[in-house]
Amino acid sequence: MGNVILEFFLSPWKSSPRVQFKFLSEVSMGEYSEEEIQAAFDEYRQRGVLNHDWEGWGSLFTEDAHYVEHFLGEFNGRKEITDWIVSTMQDYPNMSLWMEWWVIQDDRVALYIWNNLPDPTGTGKRYGFPNTTILQYAGDGKWNYEEDFYNPADGERVWGEWFNDGGRIGTPINRSLKGIEDWAPSVPEPSFPREEVEREFLLYSQRGSLAVETGDWDQWADQFTEDARYFEHHYGKFSGREEIRKWITSTMGPFPEMTFPIDHYMIDGNRVIALIPNCLPDPKGGDKEYSFNVHVILHYAGNGQWSYEEDVYNPKEAGRVVAEWVEAGGVVPTQ
Repeated sequence: MGNVILEFFLSPWKSSPRVQFKFLSEVSMGEYSEEEIQAAFDEYRQRGVLNHDWEGWGSLFTEDAHYVEHFLGEFNGRKEITDWIVSTMQDYPNMSLWMEWWVIQDDRVALYIWNNLPDPTGTGKRYGFPNTTILQYAGDGKWNYEEDFYNPADGERVWGEWFNDGGRIGTPINRSLKGIEDWAPSVPEPSFPREEVEREFLLYSQRGSLAVETGDWDQWADQFTEDARYFEHHYGKFSGREEIRKWITSTMGPFPEMTFPIDHYMIDGNRVIALIPNCLPDPKGGDKEYSFNVHVILHYAGNGQWSYEEDVYNPKEAGRVVAEWVEAGGVVPTQ
């Protein structure tokens, strides 16, 4: 009968998934070739990351492009995007950029990029923080969508520490800087079959839905390896399955109505990158959305278990969404 995949269609307001099988041939694989997107992405990297040619970088967006920067705002159209990026990056002449990895799939690019400041102390101390990005390719070398994820508190902390240590606008840029060592573990090797990784990711989502519905987060925590690492860009870093279990149980207890529909996901070997909105139902029974996007990175370790998860988002945006939901009549239960 050929290969099939298991898809979970998750309603933003219902935690129970509806299961449907689809043949792989029925799943959209994107309009453009990976080679075309790679060439366009190489130009995107060259103009921005390597050359800091922000005027030229902005010209790579379509006239009707939409840019979501979850801290600095939303920008519409090539001109607005270009004016914003040129003005913004003028304030950071000594910040260098380095892309740790990227994945191309279904006309999208997901990437992990470091924002690095030069060491003013001469001791080799590191000043940097990462963000993740989603790009949507529109053909003809142009992009019609970008969305950036990070915790603004990380940037504020790094800039504050750098300035206190003597960093100034005149401190020379250091383009050799890369990522901070052991920030995240390596992706397990060798790669497991894509069908297995995809199946286990969808089961991961199903377990989250079950936990929301029943309050049983133990079965969700059980899918992590004993030595797993978890980096939540607001709550911090957790080491080992039991520490992850303790954190998720205490954190998710107050929000039994929150659901996590999958917007999309990408698979690159044993790495899964997914956009997963965190949603709360309209307290008035209408269709008003109360949600914030989270960019999730997972490492699959085999045997149905995950060795790493990283959740990248703006906690200030999350707090605002929850506050608006409560103001509209949502109730946060007490444990």
